[in-house]
Amino acid sequence: MKKPLKYIFYVFGMALSLGVIAFMIYHAKDSFVKIWKTVQTKYLFLCVLSSILIYVSMGMSLYEVLRIMGRRIGKSVAIGIALVSTTVNYAVSSLGASGFALRAHLLSRRRVPFGTCVTASIVITVLLYFVLAIIILQGSVLMFFHSSTTTAQLLKNFGLIVVMCIVCAAVTAFLFNDAWRYKSIRNVFRLINKVLFRVFGALIPKGRYDDFMDQLDEGIGLIHEKKRKMTWTIVYVCADWLFTILVLFFAFRAVGVHIEAGVLVAGFAVGMVTTLIPVLPGGLGAMELAMTAVYAQMGIDWDAALMATLIYRVVYYVLPGIVSIFIYWGLQLSASPIPVQKRGKHERAH
Repeated sequence: MKKPLKYIFYVFGMALSLGVIAFMIYHAKDSFVKIWKTVQTKYLFLCVLSSILIYVSMGMSLYEVLRIMGRRIGKSVAIGIALVSTTVNYAVSSLGASGFALRAHLLSRRRVPFGTCVTASIVITVLLYFVLAIIILQGSVLMFFHSSTTTAQLLKNFGLIVVMCIVCAAVTAFLFNDAWRYKSIRNVFRLINKVLFRVFGALIPKGRYDDFMDQLDEGIGLIHEKKRKMTWTIVYVCADWLFTILVLFFAFRAVGVHIEAGVLVAGFAVGMVTTLIPVLPGGLGAMELAMTAVYAQMGIDWDAALMATLIYRVVYYVLPGIVSIFIYWGLQLSASPIPVQKRGKHERAH
């Protein structure tokens, strides 16, 4: 996508999201004032604590996968990289490309090869989406037993589950089927490298295809060999989703709503579906509207549900995003400088 169109795309998505949020808040402003006066601070604190533990879990899953592949970085560094590479996806809707590019850049500054970064990202993504598919399935089943749930909502959720399972199966086949991997990887590598380089330029580590394949094969081989040591990675991925749901749970408790686990998971599952909309950064606007509508259908006051989802948005998305700006600069300053290599005439032309 050309730069002017890319910026228009991002600005349009942000404007649309903020417009939806502003419209909902404006129509509930009177109720918001009353609800905010009764908000319980201890639950807000628990929201923030759960949010912190989310990104700690993300970082530890990255740390564990890299450790299995023989690449050790500090735990605090892994948590910082997980934080900034995740939050950048909230601001830039690029189907995860922006976060991947930033993670690759920060890891390359710590002598982690590009192929190793790709392998770690693939493994963590498969686990994340697999667990999310289970959560959405559970939420869909709970919605099925609720009389106000529409057939369209159920079909949409189950359709997304099928898509995520197909993606997980395809990526798993990529990891374990050598013939298919070697047949497709060259074109995939060229496409990814071209797209990411055009979008993020210097953030993309450069290297020859053969080097990349050696690194990828080495990383996948180590994952196969040490797959029994993936237990802690799976634990951290599950903890990631658990604390994410707890942020929403404590947000409801903060506004005085005692919500059942089944209802909470059902609304959360619908909200996670909206975050996959490419044009909206982090599903901003769509997530709040969809979650509030689901909770209202299940008997929760509309304004209270909207306030809870907005608290969830601020604690899970906005605050970590602000913190990540400072963490990013700290990671940049603490990293080893990238040696400047002279490139030939052909490379400069490319």
